[in-house]
Amino acid sequence: YVFIADGDRAAFESWVSANDAAAKSDTAASTSPEGREIVESVEAQRRAMLDIFSSARGEPQVKHAIETSKKLVHEFLKKPFAINTLQALQRYSKGAVDHSVNVSALAVFLGLRLGYSHQLILENLAMGGLFHDIGKMLVERKGDAMMSDDDPAMQEHPRFGKELLEKLKDKISNEVLMIVAQHHEYLDGSGFPAQLKGLAVYDLARIVTIANVYDNLVSKSAGKTMRERQEDAMAKLESSAYEGKLDPKKLEKSIKILKYSLI
Repeated sequence: YVFIADGDRAAFESWVSANDAAAKSDTAASTSPEGREIVESVEAQRRAMLDIFSSARGEPQVKHAIETSKKLVHEFLKKPFAINTLQALQRYSKGAVDHSVNVSALAVFLGLRLGYSHQLILENLAMGGLFHDIGKMLVERKGDAMMSDDDPAMQEHPRFGKELLEKLKDKISNEVLMIVAQHHEYLDGSGFPAQLKGLAVYDLARIVTIANVYDNLVSKSAGKTMRERQEDAMAKLESSAYEGKLDPKKLEKSIKILKYSLI
């Protein structure tokens, strides 16, 4: 998180736009022409979430973010195999915005390749991934220190996010609300905030959880390149650390999808 004085907001937003333009240019250079519309949709999500996390989380901003998620799914369904590389979908997560967008795009990417081809299901994955951490803005903080997910206060953010989005029930489906509320629940009951177990964990939430854990592992990796970080994250997903926590069948297939997508 970055705290910006009101007088510096214009300069900060200009700097963010310049960095986004550079990243977009690098991604476009490594993406096939068929996949660039998908990349554009991902960038639209990033801009929408920047509005929400940096200044406003009102109904117009959330509705705009919803539309960008629908656009992303539309582009994926038009050309489901236009993007086969993770480099086109994932950037370094430097904060809540990058992470939210990465998880959304990865959840749709994995969901489609796991056999979830219905548009509404993919839209639920996209929105659930995009909004999964929105509740972190409502966590009461003690000073400006960074808080980890081990902090009891931070472990309430899935519930806060669900409550915030419930105000838009006409635009947000119950499926998205369940994803947001359960994206930190593990099958063995060791997750939070409700310590759900087994079949109590919603099917689509399991996919978003894998995408969430994977992107967090990538961001924490000591690898020098994105590929090294991704390979390191996959190795950790395959380790005993997540045994019994993540859906075993979805995890096995997801790792195969992720490995193939590095080629």
